[in-house]
Amino acid sequence: MKLKKLLALDFMVKFKTTLETKFEKELFIASLRNYASHGNPLRFHNFAYTMRELILHVVARKAPEEKVIGAPWYTRTDPTRKVTRKQQLKYCAQRNIPDSFLGIINTTFINDSISEFSTEFVNLNKYTHITEKYFKPSPKEFFENAKDVVSIAQHCLDLMADTASEVISILEAEIDSSVRELAYESLPEEIMLLAPRVYTDYVQIEDVHASNIDDEFIYIGVEGSVSVTQEYGTKDDLCEIHNDYPFGLSMKCSLRDPSQLTITSKEIEVDTSSWYE
Repeated sequence: MKLKKLLALDFMVKFKTTLETKFEKELFIASLRNYASHGNPLRFHNFAYTMRELILHVVARKAPEEKVIGAPWYTRTDPTRKVTRKQQLKYCAQRNIPDSFLGIINTTFINDSISEFSTEFVNLNKYTHITEKYFKPSPKEFFENAKDVVSIAQHCLDLMADTASEVISILEAEIDSSVRELAYESLPEEIMLLAPRVYTDYVQIEDVHASNIDDEFIYIGVEGSVSVTQEYGTKDDLCEIHNDYPFGLSMKCSLRDPSQLTITSKEIEVDTSSWYE
């Protein structure tokens, strides 16, 4: 099968979209060039080997050795190397979040995901071995095996992404109450301009979500509404108007100490446009 046709196959297209960098996409295409080298009895083995190296590259990019060593949960466990693949995968999942914050149940979940990745990766290894039995080219068998290799590689990358997403969800849940409390305390100043006297009746937090995450911080977006009473006139001629206004707020918290929340919004974005319509 020619390279152009290989790249058009659904499972190949899906896998390529999983890759993030230009080099990773180029390496994937190079691995398919190996597979498309008809007449070379090693074409499938070369393809499988390159695909395995591609997965290792993704792991190394997401978890460089120096960053893994700097993580609060890191301890050296192998005298022959500073960082193990399991530790790299752990960093891909939780970065600098301490084990003590995640707790036993959540760290066990991460370890189980790492074990599943390792099992899949062993399955990928077996396709790189060259034996006399599989030295003779077999186009049909090669294609079925190539589908298996891509499927295994896809599962490995999906495991990494899904585990990291689950850890973010865990972190969101753990800091949810602290985020809401800080949001309550920070609201709002813009609405004070709506009337001579404005009183906050209650604040409704509708959504707390992670907008981004890096090696040091998780960035949090907060959306909600504030219910206020606007007073006009004197005591004898008092007019009260009750209104709800949506607002947005940005925060970040340290991964090393998720209890430390900081507001990053330059100002709280309260939408009072409805009052002026």
